Amino acid sequence: MTPQEILDKARSLIQESSRGDVDKWWYINRFVFARLQLDERKTKTDVKKWLLESNQPCYYCGKLFVDGKNIHLHRLDAERGYSRENCVLMHRECHEKFHIENPHKRKRGRPPKGHVSESIKSVLTKKSKRYDTANFFYWWDISPNFLQRMDKFEYIVFLQKDTDRFCSIPTIALKGFLTKNRRTTRGQGNWGIKVLKKHENELAFEPGSHNEEWLFMPVVWQDKIASFNTDS
Repeated sequence: MTPQEILDKARSLIQESSRGDVDKWWYINRFVFARLQLDERKTKTDVKKWLLESNQPCYYCGKLFVDGKNIHLHRLDAERGYSRENCVLMHRECHEKFHIENPHKRKRGRPPKGHVSESIKSVLTKKSKRYDTANFFYWWDISPNFLQRMDKFEYIVFLQKDTDRFCSIPTIALKGFLTKNRRTTRGQGNWGIKVLKKHENELAFEPGSHNEEWLFMPVVWQDKIASFNTDS
């Protein structure tokens, strides 16, 4: 089967499973998308681990890595996937310099750090520190004022302040979870969004009362690659 035929088949199965239910269609579509990205991330993690264990130096500066922090995986041939033969390691700063000096090799839609493209301007970021609790890692408290601001942006980014990892959610999809009945007693009736310890790859939407259940949205966490419009 060709890639297009596989895509058409997946779309057909999602449509058949949802049976005209728009919400179910959205959830299945997002679930499949997120899980496929997680599969790719696992491949990248395995390749990166192998390169580190092989004690390979930075491809840009030639220096060995002092620790396992701020190390980027780079594909030598952007038309090929993440394999041991096609990947090298770079310090984060070296990786950014490499793409600035080689603009023709820059990944589409991924500008160097500090550069804000027209597409990035349509993003609003919400930061969260890391919480040391028994139940959750991150918590974003969404106020009614922030909800109003969201209408000016296409995507909302949820940023982990300690790691700079983020996930981006279409504003229209996020607003579907921030309903009146899920408002809490905090502030002016804020909404709570968390990363629970048993749901690290999902955003968990806090119930408005004890009678309601948590709602979950699958997400893919990525490394921070640009400056965003930020609301801390």
